Amino acid sequence: MGAIIRQASAADSTAWLELLKSTLGSDYPDRQVYDPAWVKHQLAGLGGDETWVVESNGRLEASLSFLGPSLPNRNPIANLGRDLLRAEAWTNGSAKALLTKMMEMVTERRQLAIARVLASDNPRQILYEQLGFVCVGFQPCKHTLRAREGVLFYVCHTQPQKHARLPLSESLPQVSELAITVLNNLEMAPAPSVRDGATGYPLQAEVQFEETLFANYQQARDQAKSQNPPTEISGGGSLGWGWMRIVGGAPIRALLCRYGQRLGAGIAFAVDDRDRCMRIIDGFGTDDLSMGPVLNRAVKLAQEKYNAVYVEVDVLMTAPRFLKCAEQIGFVPVAYLPGFHFRDVGVTHVDVVKLVKLNLAYGPENATLTTHAKTITEIVDRTFHDQKAGVAIINLLRGLSIFEGLGDGELRKISRLFTQKLYRADERVFAKGDSGSEAYIVMRGQVDILLEEGAKPIASMGNGQILGELAFLDGAPRTALAVATQPSILLVVQREAFNDLAQREPHLGMVVMRNVALELSNRLRRTTAPPR
Repeated sequence: MGAIIRQASAADSTAWLELLKSTLGSDYPDRQVYDPAWVKHQLAGLGGDETWVVESNGRLEASLSFLGPSLPNRNPIANLGRDLLRAEAWTNGSAKALLTKMMEMVTERRQLAIARVLASDNPRQILYEQLGFVCVGFQPCKHTLRAREGVLFYVCHTQPQKHARLPLSESLPQVSELAITVLNNLEMAPAPSVRDGATGYPLQAEVQFEETLFANYQQARDQAKSQNPPTEISGGGSLGWGWMRIVGGAPIRALLCRYGQRLGAGIAFAVDDRDRCMRIIDGFGTDDLSMGPVLNRAVKLAQEKYNAVYVEVDVLMTAPRFLKCAEQIGFVPVAYLPGFHFRDVGVTHVDVVKLVKLNLAYGPENATLTTHAKTITEIVDRTFHDQKAGVAIINLLRGLSIFEGLGDGELRKISRLFTQKLYRADERVFAKGDSGSEAYIVMRGQVDILLEEGAKPIASMGNGQILGELAFLDGAPRTALAVATQPSILLVVQREAFNDLAQREPHLGMVVMRNVALELSNRLRRTTAPPR
C-alpha cells in the first residue's frame, strides 16, 4: 500500500503519539504532549490548528501542522510547526512529499509561509531551501528541548504582494543590515536608505504603572481608539508554548501606564514558562511620551518578576520610533519578515522585524548550517557579540546619576567611547586650568580633588564615581586638580567623541544634559542653603 497524505483527525491520536515518541523520545520537557486527551483535541482542530500526516501501511511517517493565530487578525500567514519526521521519512520521500503538499495549500490560500527550524538540524534546512524557503532570521536560545537551542526562521512567498516598504533608516544600522541581506536573498527590490535622524521614545516619564488582565487592557485600548494610536506591534502569531507550541499556558497579561487619570499607553504580553520568555503581542500609545516607559517597565518586569531568559516582540517597519526605543533598551533584530503584516490602508503588506532582548550570556552555537543560514546567523552573532563587549563598563555607567534614564543599548554605545588608563600613586590626572576635554570614571582605586597643590582634598572619588564631567561638557578650564592617591584604573572619554555620539543619538544627549543640569541645580541648592 502506497503512502497517502491526508488531514489528521482525533482517530489518529494513538498513531500520532507513537510518531511523537519515535521522533522526540519520551522526555520532552512539556509532558502535556503525551496526554492522549490533548492529542485528540489538537488533531481534531479544536484549538484552531490543522494537522496533516503521511500514512504508509497503517503507520504515520510524518506530521506537520498549520498553527492557528493567538488573536484574530488579517495577516496572511501560514505558520508551520509541530513537524515530526521519522528517520525513514528522509529516505522514503515522506518528509519532502508532506512539505510539498502543505506548500500547495499555502499557495491556494494565497498566504506567506513561515517555519522554525532548529539551528542544529541541517537536513531540515536543506529540505526547506530545496522547496523555495529562504532563511530570514536566527534567534539564539529560543527553545528548550534537552538543552536550550537556537532557531532559524524560514519563509516562503507564494504570491506577489503590494508592499509598503519604507526607506531603511540609517539610524537603525542593525535592522538595515539584516533587511538588505534578507531582501537580496528573496530576490526582492532593496529598500533605499534615508538619513532621517529617527529618535526613540523617551524611556522615563512621571507615570504610574498597573499590571492587569487582558480584558482590562482590551477595554483600555478600545477607549484609546478615538485618539487613533498608531499600530506598531504585529501580534496574533501562535501563542503555543515551547518547541511544540502547546496552547493553554498562563493567561495573557498587560501593563498600562497613566498620568493620573489619563491613559498613556499599554502593552499586552504572554509569559511562556516552558521556554522562560515573555512575548509582547500588542501595544498602543496615546502620546509620544508613554510607550517608552511602558516598554522599559515590561522588560524589567520580565527579568525581575518572571525570570525570563528573553523578551521578544514583532515590530512594524513603519514604526521607527518604537524600533529605536527598543534598540535603546537593548533589543536586537533577529529576523526580518517581508510583508508579514496586513494593513487595511491601501491594502498593503508591511515588513516586520522580530526583536529580542536576551537576559543571559550569549555564546555562538556550533552547528552545521547552509550557506544562506550561515550568512544570517553571522549577522545576528555580530550584534550579540557587540552587546557582550564592555559589560563591566556598562554596569559602572548604569549606577551613575549622569546616565540615569538611559537604556542598556544607549549605555553600550557610550561604553565604546571609553578607554582605560592606569595611574600610579600620587600621579596627577589633570591640573587646574587644563581644558576640560575628558571625563573620567574610577574603575579601581581612588582620586582626590584639590583646589590647590598641597591643599586639603575637597572630595575623594572611589570605584564607580565620575569626575571632571562638568568641564568635560562645556569645555571650560578645570577649576580644580585631580591626583590618584593609590594605583588606579580610570575610564576616559573624549568630549569630541561624546558630542559626535550625541548628535547621532539626540535622546541620549538630551538625557545626559538634563542629568547634568539637575546635578548643578542640586549643588547650587546645597551651597546656598542657610546653615541649620
